[in-house]
Amino acid sequence: MKKICTGLCVFLLIFSFSITPTLAAVPFDPSSIKKEIFSVSKQQSSKAINDSIPHGLKEKMRGLKKVEDMKLMGDIYEQEPNDAPHQADAINLDDIVFGTFWWEEDLDFYSLNMDETQDTYIYGTTLTPLNDLGYLLFSPEGEAIYPDELLQEGSEKLLIYYSLPPGSYYLVATDLNMFGGDGVYGLTAFTGEETTDNVYRIYGNDRYETAIEISKAGWPDGSDTVVLARDTTFPDALAGAPFAYQEDAPILLNPKTSLNNKVKERIKELGAKKVVILGGEGAISGEVAKELKKNGLDVQRIGGKTRYETAANIAKQLGDYNQAVIAYGGNFPDALSIAPYAASNGIPILLSPKQELASETKEALKSVTDTIIVGGKGVISEQVEKQLAKKNPTRLSGKDRYETSVNIATQLQIPGDIITVATGENFADALTGSVLAAKYYEPIILVQKNKVPAPVRTYISDNRTWYYTVLGGEGAISQQVVEELSGM
Repeated sequence: MKKICTGLCVFLLIFSFSITPTLAAVPFDPSSIKKEIFSVSKQQSSKAINDSIPHGLKEKMRGLKKVEDMKLMGDIYEQEPNDAPHQADAINLDDIVFGTFWWEEDLDFYSLNMDETQDTYIYGTTLTPLNDLGYLLFSPEGEAIYPDELLQEGSEKLLIYYSLPPGSYYLVATDLNMFGGDGVYGLTAFTGEETTDNVYRIYGNDRYETAIEISKAGWPDGSDTVVLARDTTFPDALAGAPFAYQEDAPILLNPKTSLNNKVKERIKELGAKKVVILGGEGAISGEVAKELKKNGLDVQRIGGKTRYETAANIAKQLGDYNQAVIAYGGNFPDALSIAPYAASNGIPILLSPKQELASETKEALKSVTDTIIVGGKGVISEQVEKQLAKKNPTRLSGKDRYETSVNIATQLQIPGDIITVATGENFADALTGSVLAAKYYEPIILVQKNKVPAPVRTYISDNRTWYYTVLGGEGAISQQVVEELSGM
């Protein structure tokens, strides 16, 4: 038995609302389908599961508290209606699907293509005991495909299909208890190949391409808006994640004086209608804005005379807020570590010098009742904390940037079973990846290029972290670190 590994990555998943063209829309008899699924699911097996094939899926299911959480898990969630073959949701081997039983007779269809002969395993589980998940593969002609072997884990089944030939199949799920009630289930069809690939690295040849690859992972169906940030300096972009998240827009990087050709092409591929530039013309020039306009794009700029004013102006775009993050404006790690949390909760990130709040930041804090200071007293002094006394400040910090990223995730109770990993030595990958992490409510944990710091090791152990999205290529995070994470 091999572990579920490859299929737990969020960022390779592209799903559609229509059936795969190779699958014919043939009539399926719902009552016959249910009968076949029930018959197989209720069979008993004398063989027990002795390894952790279903461990990852079960852990993810335990993390779900409500149906809405499915959209934060980083995998595929069912697209209704998918009650018939022609409505089937397209999935790939190693995808994890989260679905719901809308009513007691609900049948959920998923179309699955296999390019080569290989061992294929199917496993599923439900969130509550009120539902009993049943599942089975069917041919395009509606014939049930029976498993070669069943393995038993308590009352749950793992269906094992050996050497399925290449072709198109339907994976059909139903509630054997006929309870429905919006019951949540998780279901996966995965390969039996030996692999340690519980790490998904998103990267390109440079920071522009890495940002583009991140946008492909998080916005496979495109985006109406793109946020554009400077490639070599971080100040104007530090506060951008909450705004980009609100716009459901990827962050792309660009040089100061001209529009990068690959960025230009990606904006076109996304189908964007608007580009929002972060920072003044000292960050990204007016020439870049003109070129974007020539391409038929609506261009908006959010900037200011200083990094503090830019952050305050970005905060204005979020609408009303009564909570704010205060981060050091002279460096990037602490602001980027909290960016996914701030973004997903609509909390602006405001910047401060070490010794005293900037006037622009004070103005932006007028309606705020609670603040989170990120970083120790070496970056945000006690004097600044005293200035925030009426804003109920809470400080999140550590001995260094790596421990600070861990403490932010821990104290804010961000789930740590699946995490996004970025280098703590440069800002670019964490910046462009922050909105992606926010979309799936994952923390950004910082590591060194060639080392997993001790606080991160402890965090991973404490949280039983089992899947990692690594931002950047080997120039940012070495393969040695990736292998270290994979083996934890």
